[in-house]
Amino acid sequence: MAEEREEIRKTIIVDAPPEVVFRALTDEKELVQWMPREAKMDAKVGGEYEFKYRWGDRGLDAILRGRILELDPNKRLSYTWDTETPNHEKRITGAVVTWLLDALPEGKTRVTLIHSGIGKQFSKDAEAGWNYFLGRLAGYCKK
Repeated sequence: MAEEREEIRKTIIVDAPPEVVFRALTDEKELVQWMPREAKMDAKVGGEYEFKYRWGDRGLDAILRGRILELDPNKRLSYTWDTETPNHEKRITGAVVTWLLDALPEGKTRVTLIHSGIGKQFSKDAEAGWNYFLGRLAGYCKK
């Protein structure tokens, strides 16, 4: 039986222009300020990336790898999302994360995150994780 897949969609307003938000999503030095502990990203279509996470309080490590599918500077970023914990107890493959950036008046950006193809058993954790990281992105980019 095929695994049921879900989509998570979140929208926030960031008090920064799209260029600032896009840089925070694609620059290795900026990514580690709000999301992964370590980041490698070849920011071009077909480029690969790797994010390493560590949540010591939860005793959990994870590695996220993928390939960039779409990259339209300051407007759109989409990449595959394959993750696993070192002991392989949790694994997600076949998912895609898309970031949409819309310029708003007064130098703000509407950020829409779409995480599609995530297994139903992971959707609750992923939703909580995205709520946390979107808040960190907004705080990091704020003027």
